[in-house]
Amino acid sequence: MDLRVGVIGTGNIGTSHALSLHGEVSGATVVSVYDLDADRADAVAQDIQADVYPSPEALIGSAEVDAVVIASPDDLHAEQALTALSAGKPMLLEKPLAPTVADARRVLDAEVTLGRRLITLGFMRRFDLGYVQLKEQITDGEVGEVLIVHNVHRNASAPYGLLSDRTMYNMAIHEFDISRWLIDEEFTTVQVIKGRPGPQTPPGQFDPMIVMLTSATGTLVDVEAFVNAHYGYEVTCQVVGSLGVLDMSDGAFITRTARNLRGQSIPDLWLGRFAEAYRAELQAWVNATRGLTRPVGASAWDGFAATSMAEAAARSIGTGSRESIELPQRPALYS
Repeated sequence: MDLRVGVIGTGNIGTSHALSLHGEVSGATVVSVYDLDADRADAVAQDIQADVYPSPEALIGSAEVDAVVIASPDDLHAEQALTALSAGKPMLLEKPLAPTVADARRVLDAEVTLGRRLITLGFMRRFDLGYVQLKEQITDGEVGEVLIVHNVHRNASAPYGLLSDRTMYNMAIHEFDISRWLIDEEFTTVQVIKGRPGPQTPPGQFDPMIVMLTSATGTLVDVEAFVNAHYGYEVTCQVVGSLGVLDMSDGAFITRTARNLRGQSIPDLWLGRFAEAYRAELQAWVNATRGLTRPVGASAWDGFAATSMAEAAARSIGTGSRESIELPQRPALYS
């Protein structure tokens, strides 16, 4: 029997998830959607033959819904995740777990108290072929010990406005998670370096920024976070090891030669780069939720660790200093 899924939030990513679950992912049926914008929810529901619910609580509590995808605004993630935990509903929760450590800790503690892992965080890069190959080659020791990881994350624009703190918990948080996953370590310190703001940066905000991280064993990680890069969307990663270097260029690039020109098309949005990673993430979540495979993907602990890194980075924006990243002992549930 298909997993009956309810989708909360039908903005860009919520609509993408709903359509992917409907037409690209096996073993799942989207039966319900909710969005504060009723017209937007209606449009998606008509496309996939789903019902529209009047509230997130009604959708989560429905006996017709087995599991939920939460793709609402960041500030709503914690409360909706807590509601789903109370209802015993498995969820794919878009990042971040919460924008603050306090709220992220509430969700983490609630799942630990429940004693069951119901939360999968939407850190889709763990399912991207480029990052998967990086992880495999690091694990196999192809370049020796990892000494430095260089990350580039550039967006064409800031559709919801640019706030420096938001850059940390909504954008660079992807690098925080994937760096933890690649080298299998926690990070202890972070410092954000602010330079000359680009011409599209609002007064009092900073863009681009360089984030410097140090792991527990001293591995160095840097992130170039550039929200208003203007030219398009680009993500790259270079791993410098003791015996060599691994380079992951943007996987969306294909060199095209035609009409006396040779070049590459650059995507405008993240879906142009990570569409297959999102699909693979959803398929893995559905399979695990149906009990066909073991749970995969990022856990609530991973979400909590990433939010802790983001909050420390946001502090560093204000202080200009290196800030400590404080993590409690990892609960046994996530061992």
